Amino acid sequence: MSANSCQPPFSVSKYAKLIFMKRRKKPIWLLIVGLLSLAIFIYLIVFLSPNFQVAVFNFQVPIFPVFLLISFLLFFSISSFVLNNMRRGIFIGLFASTYLLLRFLDLTHIFFLIMLLILFVTLEMFFSYKK
Repeated sequence: MSANSCQPPFSVSKYAKLIFMKRRKKPIWLLIVGLLSLAIFIYLIVFLSPNFQVAVFNFQVPIFPVFLLISFLLFFSISSFVLNNMRRGIFIGLFASTYLLLRFLDLTHIFFLIMLLILFVTLEMFFSYKK
């Protein structure tokens, strides 16, 4: 008989290591950025029309790119905080912003959503592969 066969399958030392194993902290700044972008996001939806333009240094800038940027920030920060993974947060933020852009351009067919899902699942699989 070998020495490993007499060892119990669950030892106290392994259990102690599991209990005292350091957990990765969630960055609180992601939650703060998420809540601020949520407030701005709600303000943009409620008070401004999609064709509203802001005057910046004698230029008329449409509000829609700002809306897409704020929506990306919102989905990125909240999903990064919840999932504790920046890469997945970026993918979810890009997915949501791209979907909103497609909806704005009246590309509402289910085929576009399926293609977008396939693209982002493929990207996730590509970047999560470890050699």
